[in-house]
Amino acid sequence: MSAKYLKPTVRGYLKGDVYMRYIRTEKAAELFGYTEDDITAIAYAAGAMYKLPKIMLINRRRLEDYMKHMVKVPGTNKMINKVFVKPGEGMILYSIGRHRFIDMARAAGAVYKLTDGMILIHLETFDNYMEQFHQKPAAPNEKDGRER
Repeated sequence: MSAKYLKPTVRGYLKGDVYMRYIRTEKAAELFGYTEDDITAIAYAAGAMYKLPKIMLINRRRLEDYMKHMVKVPGTNKMINKVFVKPGEGMILYSIGRHRFIDMARAAGAVYKLTDGMILIHLETFDNYMEQFHQKPAAPNEKDGRER
């Protein structure tokens, strides 16, 4: 369906079906399960806070990118941004099987083997490696009869 046939409506926003690019601190706190003070501090650290006259907005994509490797320390209220994970944590983060995750981490050059035999994976290196698998949107095929 072409964009010219879509009818503009506010229903998507009311139902919450639309990805909101900028959100208020209250909404961000509700979405991510933090207090407003905590989400404000995280948004400032991420460079995602926009202070406008009478309102503060958070760039949702920038906040999500910053928070993708954040973990709450058990028994405290501290949040840390993980740089390295064990293979078991990584397979959960990326929804990949353990052996596949380790093989991909080796191919990425993200594996760090410590002297006691423990293996750690550098997440940023692994993320950069994963970007090579990102598929670009396909252009419509002229044989399909679809409009460009």
